[in-house]
Amino acid sequence: MSADWLAQTPAFLATLALLILPGMPMALLLRLRGVLVFGAAIVGSLASIGAGSVVAPLLGMRWSLLPVLIVALTITVIAAVLWAMKREKALQLRGADDRWAWAGVGAAALGWALIVILGVSSASHPSQLFDGIFHLDAVEFILQHGDASPFHMTMVVPGDASALYPTLWHALVALVVPFSGAVVPATNVVTVVMVAVVWPVAIAVLTSVLFPSMRRAVVWAPLAAFGFSVFPLGFLNWGVLYPNLIGMLQVPLMLGFALLAARPRVPWPQRIGLVLLAVASAGATAMGHPSAMLGALVLLVPWAAWQGWRVARGHGARGRVLFTSAAVFVLVALIGVWRSLNVSTGEWLPNMTMAQGIGEVAFLSPVGRTAGLLIGPLAAIGIWRTARSKRWWILWSHAVAAGFYLAAVWLPILSIRTAIVGIWYDDATRVASLLGVLGLPLAGLGAAVVLEWLRNLRATGRRRRAAAVLTTAVLLGATHLVAVWNDISFMRNTSFRFDSASQGLTPDEAALFEKADRILESDSRVIGDPLTGASLLYAYTGHDVVFPHVSGRYGPDAMLLARSMNTGSAEVCEAVRRLGVTYAVDFGDKELFENYYTTFDGLHDLKDSKILTEVARVGDAALFEVTGCS
Repeated sequence: MSADWLAQTPAFLATLALLILPGMPMALLLRLRGVLVFGAAIVGSLASIGAGSVVAPLLGMRWSLLPVLIVALTITVIAAVLWAMKREKALQLRGADDRWAWAGVGAAALGWALIVILGVSSASHPSQLFDGIFHLDAVEFILQHGDASPFHMTMVVPGDASALYPTLWHALVALVVPFSGAVVPATNVVTVVMVAVVWPVAIAVLTSVLFPSMRRAVVWAPLAAFGFSVFPLGFLNWGVLYPNLIGMLQVPLMLGFALLAARPRVPWPQRIGLVLLAVASAGATAMGHPSAMLGALVLLVPWAAWQGWRVARGHGARGRVLFTSAAVFVLVALIGVWRSLNVSTGEWLPNMTMAQGIGEVAFLSPVGRTAGLLIGPLAAIGIWRTARSKRWWILWSHAVAAGFYLAAVWLPILSIRTAIVGIWYDDATRVASLLGVLGLPLAGLGAAVVLEWLRNLRATGRRRRAAAVLTTAVLLGATHLVAVWNDISFMRNTSFRFDSASQGLTPDEAALFEKADRILESDSRVIGDPLTGASLLYAYTGHDVVFPHVSGRYGPDAMLLARSMNTGSAEVCEAVRRLGVTYAVDFGDKELFENYYTTFDGLHDLKDSKILTEVARVGDAALFEVTGCS
């Protein structure tokens, strides 16, 4: 690990503490043990951060650790009251907690940490992708305004009193910034910890709840996740999708605790606590990103239908009528919510045949990524074992995820496709992550079954056959290394590349930010083309910028300057005065997303403008002061 990562040790420790400590008392009071206690602690902590971000402005408090602790204390008190009621009858609810299970989770955590650190390369490297501009600046916006509420993320709609955007990621990063020293390293530290800690624990929790009798499945499921290339690494190389990342990381936790809350023979006070835990998990998942919560809900539909029908059958015709009526009501409500949250842009279209899509589902290697040859067959073995035990709802839930993916990559009727996958922006990459939610536990189950076979072969003296099976599994597993290396290479060479060839911000431009920070006054306002990385002046220095992101509603004056700033006309000067623009930056013509180029065409070639005077330069990056609009 390079020195700059080691220098972030306080930030790493702070992030781990934020993810575990606020929710741990509640998890212990609910009598959860083993891997479940850590999963519940993560849920309680993220729910405390999310709820704290909403509560803080209502209490007149700036965003800090204090509102998180207030919510965490409230959750703990509720859990303590429930613990005191009939505590002698409470059950110890354990996940798979033997040393091999912890070894599997620990090995997965170590592996993910190394992979992400290797891909990002340096803690100081910013994301160079389109959405990275927004997410880095959004953290600074929270720090500047002291408000992390998802109802107040008005950064790209200045002048509005409220704007709804999921801010759990940004709220968490903002809490880590004081320990890291800056927005970019805090973002990278949180990325490492979320991927390395939450993902293995989440997969282990769901696997142990789904397959409690196959304890070895929970060992292998987190390790099988290395073969599922689209998530989480794909979300760092596409977007970058930080809110979707924190939302999807929690989906297995949401499913696992929803199932645990329905476990039979649990005393009612403890069940109430588990139900509240499941609700908190749903809320935290939604505050990560609503599409993740909705995806989890539809994966639970087969289980809910199965449970409801079992109960209805025991109550005769009346029970079946009530069940059918409730099912229709829930379905209509879900469709209504689905339509209201549709955010389709029509930007991504189907690009595969159905056969290609089915093949990718079978191998758990979606979105045209390099296909490994092990976890798909392992998942197929897990499906076979699940079918033998007649737990059909698990297979139906996995089929639901597969159906969403096929709709995204193949369905040619665009209106129907958008109605189905519009909550994911019609984006197959986002949809594909659902395949791993049940696919990876099934692969873990498949690995446990193969391990049983190997033991039986050895016990019956067929050692050569056992060796052949093991060798084949190792060779097939090695094929996944190609996909992992492709992701690491893309991270190093594109997503987090930070040199003169970076597609967004370059070291010269970051160095100009340092110079600018010494020149700009506290009330300075700066304009620049956000697609060149100029808008990251806000995240790096805290100085106000006209365009903190590419898209948004900035008003006619801002858009006039975006098109015409370099002309220096009288009309431009009037807009400059109304907006209070005092400086401009020009980072040249290289842009990270060419589709928007003409929108900001007037923010290039500023050296030729008669109203601007150059005051600082590093390489091709220049800072200009507005001097000709007095």
